[in-house]
Amino acid sequence: MGPFFFELSGEHPTMPLAEALSLISLQKSEPLQSGPGYVICNLDEDQLDEVCDRIALTHRIGRHLLTCQYKDLWEKVKDMDVPDGTFSVRVKRFENVMPNVDTRVIINRLGGVLKDNNEVDLNNPDNEVRVFLSDRVSIYIVDRTIDRKALEARKVSERPYFSPISLHPRFARALINMSGVRRGERMLDPFCGTGGLLLEAASMGILPIASDISEDMVEGCRSNLAHYGYELHDSAVCDIGDIPDHFGHLKAVVTDPPYGRSTSTGGEELNHIYRRTLEASFDVLTDNGILGITLPYKLGAIKGYQERYVFSQRVHRSLTRHYHVLAKYRL
Repeated sequence: MGPFFFELSGEHPTMPLAEALSLISLQKSEPLQSGPGYVICNLDEDQLDEVCDRIALTHRIGRHLLTCQYKDLWEKVKDMDVPDGTFSVRVKRFENVMPNVDTRVIINRLGGVLKDNNEVDLNNPDNEVRVFLSDRVSIYIVDRTIDRKALEARKVSERPYFSPISLHPRFARALINMSGVRRGERMLDPFCGTGGLLLEAASMGILPIASDISEDMVEGCRSNLAHYGYELHDSAVCDIGDIPDHFGHLKAVVTDPPYGRSTSTGGEELNHIYRRTLEASFDVLTDNGILGITLPYKLGAIKGYQERYVFSQRVHRSLTRHYHVLAKYRL
């Protein structure tokens, strides 16, 4: 068992950590330590596999060797246990931390320490030793590099059926992960659109359920999933208010409802759609079920829901997207 070091992406100030913590929690583990751009936790190899198959907003995960203040670094590395084999050293500075620390000095000095027992190989090393500069200095050996190219291959412009508005697969996947839905469980998107959220769910072994008031959207969603080798678990062409009649009780509803001036809503005012979405999701969710929803504004306190996470993401000058993760509780 670990500990493992997660080198988070800097695509959002807080969402990468929340996604990592959610997936760690699904493995019934807890963080040992976290800071800007990283989290450390204990996992066994099978648990690590499950996390790596899902996580989107992390660059690398590896075996944690040490974390300390920079002033203590060279004393600590004397006792650092690096496996046998060739090595390389890479240094990553998170944002602008430790501006006075010369990364070349770290590479040369740490390389000199490691060369006592191992040979350098910059092209194909057995051990890629990474030094991460944040609130402290951490050193870890890369075990997994997250395949972000696969996510790029599923973005909206690559799908056979698409509309211009869709979450990037990285953030769609992160929202699903923060909902806590597990492999083999059902997840509904009641505004399925072109299926971006459900495509990510299916790729993680979650059973995707689609509904939309537009039959064209449901069929387009189905086509997109089929293009990538997946299929819908269930679907319905229906109004948002009718989803409890079609699908029974679910543990997770994750959706990106319509917003913006170009959206076609059949004449219904957007705020009314959002209110009905909250109500219908409450009815379809089990107790402690999760609603993950994006909206063009932050919700206040909502009766029947407990806020888990809220994140803001500026899309362009006239739109800021707000990600909400809400847990249903019994009234």
